[in-house]
Amino acid sequence: MKHNWKFKKGEMNDAYRIDFDDSDFRIVSVPHDYAIEGPFSPDNDKQGEKVEADGIHDKITHVGRTGALPITDWAWYRKEFFVDKDAKNVFLEFDGIMCNSTIYVNETEVGGRIYGYSSFSVDITSACKFGENNLLAISVRPEGNASRWYPGAGVYRNVRLVQKGSEYFPYLPLFIRPAVKGDCAEVAFDINVATNEQEYMLDVAIYDQEGKLVASQKYTSTKAKFSGELELENYHLWEILNSYLYTFEAKLYIKGKEADIAITKFGIRTIDYGPDKGLYINNKYTKLNGVCMHHDLGALGAVVNISAINRQIEKLIDIGVNAIRFSHNPPSPEYLDACDRYGIVTIDEAFDEWKIQKVSNGYGKHFNQEGEKDIRTMVKRDRNHPSIIMWSIGNEILEQRLIYGWKYAKFLSDICHEEDPTRPTTAGFNNTEGAFTNGLAAEVDIVGANYKPHQYVRFHNTYPDAVLYGSETSSCLSSRGHYYLPKRYPSIAEPMEDLQMCSYDMEGPAWAYYPEREIYVQKKNDYLLGEFVWTGFDYLGEPTPYRLEWPSRSSYFGIYDLAGLKKDRAYSYMSAWTDKEFIHILPHWNWNEGDVVDIHCYTHAKEAELFVNGVSYGIKHKDENDELLSNRLIWKYIKFVPGEITVVAQDKTKMSATIKTAGEPAQIKITPERTEIKADGEDLIYFVLEILDKDGVLCPKANNRVDLTVDGGEYVAADAGDATSLRMFTEPYCEAFSGKLVAIAKSSAAGTLTLKATAPELGEATAKIQVK
Repeated sequence: MKHNWKFKKGEMNDAYRIDFDDSDFRIVSVPHDYAIEGPFSPDNDKQGEKVEADGIHDKITHVGRTGALPITDWAWYRKEFFVDKDAKNVFLEFDGIMCNSTIYVNETEVGGRIYGYSSFSVDITSACKFGENNLLAISVRPEGNASRWYPGAGVYRNVRLVQKGSEYFPYLPLFIRPAVKGDCAEVAFDINVATNEQEYMLDVAIYDQEGKLVASQKYTSTKAKFSGELELENYHLWEILNSYLYTFEAKLYIKGKEADIAITKFGIRTIDYGPDKGLYINNKYTKLNGVCMHHDLGALGAVVNISAINRQIEKLIDIGVNAIRFSHNPPSPEYLDACDRYGIVTIDEAFDEWKIQKVSNGYGKHFNQEGEKDIRTMVKRDRNHPSIIMWSIGNEILEQRLIYGWKYAKFLSDICHEEDPTRPTTAGFNNTEGAFTNGLAAEVDIVGANYKPHQYVRFHNTYPDAVLYGSETSSCLSSRGHYYLPKRYPSIAEPMEDLQMCSYDMEGPAWAYYPEREIYVQKKNDYLLGEFVWTGFDYLGEPTPYRLEWPSRSSYFGIYDLAGLKKDRAYSYMSAWTDKEFIHILPHWNWNEGDVVDIHCYTHAKEAELFVNGVSYGIKHKDENDELLSNRLIWKYIKFVPGEITVVAQDKTKMSATIKTAGEPAQIKITPERTEIKADGEDLIYFVLEILDKDGVLCPKANNRVDLTVDGGEYVAADAGDATSLRMFTEPYCEAFSGKLVAIAKSSAAGTLTLKATAPELGEATAKIQVK
């Protein structure tokens, strides 16, 4: 049900009626995020309240918190759909509607969901006309002051029409529980069946990754829940960055006739952990090199797109990431599917609030009514994913400070264990001491500590039974390729006149610290399971430290910027988390005569030498006894003179890297990130555009406007990662930021897709890719 939806924003009380005049509605495809269409405005999400979770203890006028986009507009979707005359039971499945949705079929209210991140199924059988067209109408009515970041708006995840017979597999019917037993893998399973107490036959089969049948069995029963077990010999393990996925298939037969089929992927892997030994996956010691991720996809908004998700994961893998914490809500099924395929382990997180609210219309106002239902749905929907290694019941919940806070944690943790006894529970605690003291931390299996590297050792010694990891770390702030002089070491981030942040990777809010601090502590303490950096990518909303200032509408926390371009600190993690041989130098080398610049270097090498215009400024060494210098090299007080700086690794590679002083912008270079895409109208191609001088040197301060056109396809959006830009992403132009920008396109027709970029002072550049 992707295409030909009718959509309009506005207060329309009767848009669910069949005779409603929708001639002025526009046609859209679903998934659809209507808030990303803008415009940006400080009035869209102005909040006048304190938010203690963000360190705001007094009421202030806060703008840009949810992306400065119109997320609170009331809107309607309408769509006709046909129901087969022979169908007996009809359902609509929604992977998520943001938010406060009410669903009507043929003018009858059939369901809805408050929580925008929950998947759900609606039984529409009694409202349907069989053998005819039917009208689906969806009201989406979000509230203000309901989120601490950009949530998106509308039917932003996938929708399915499901037609069944009299006996069938209901919503989320399968639970697969593989276990390694010696040389075999035992695959236990539960299958839910809607049977009307009629005898049925199940034909259960497992196929390997190549599609070969490797196990099967037939069963007869009348039970609504059937449990069984199959055995696999010569099985393949699902491993980190080495995924192997099996397919589980169940067919339902009634009186010898096939009535329904249910299919899911699963993987075979083991998890073991302990307070002193750390984490083991498949009996291999594993350190989680993780990042936290919000759910938006930058310029696309909150809509689900598989190729955009794949791009994020591939970029994270490039710097050594092996784990993602979905913050602070269940992700789309497609994101979990991708993590399964790539071999990325994940934490699936339910809530940012329990009963006590962080914002005036936050989830806490619905927790008593909706909490159990939403967390049960999350676990039931996602428990077959091998990538998930923990269920997180909450993030920085304010119940940490309550003497009875443990009761909430026990309630939610027990639900997770009831629905899935195979995985541990966790939560992200920022008041970790409070959570230990009031017993809340004892109600989860693994304790996540937010921003507490200086207390890990004390926690470990004081609470020796606790299994610990950094559930949220660093919170370093930066704008890609943007620097200020003189540099402060380190410092609490202060608002700057241009509303950017310095990319020396040393500044952050009061709770934050530079990346090396966590890297240093994690390496020295094997009992720690690892860390999850805040955040992998920049995201819309939460433009800390800019709370009163405008324009600023997206975060500065990311290792990658909002456009998916590496910031300098990506190379810090690459150095710590990979064996790649590389040298990355910062900052740029375009300053004023007489400026004094500190030069930093991230590299695989333990020591390197700096040259400025051929003159040596000495060799610097990494210092394993110093947090900051354990993973970066620093040359201080280097006087700027035009020319070039070179760093040479002092190891067997003798690798070198050079940054040159750029002249005036003179040309555009376009590099497609892929050579071909599918002709399905959904597969995206990302082009990286760089502004160069006449000699091909990147112009690090270039902000030229570049006009963009696409032949043989469709222009989608562009972005440069500038958190202060008020240009809407779909405009067919983009201003460069720090000399770069990204353009996005797609196509529904096989052939050649061409991106053309033009600017009056830069001329024209083109790039082509194949569409198949």
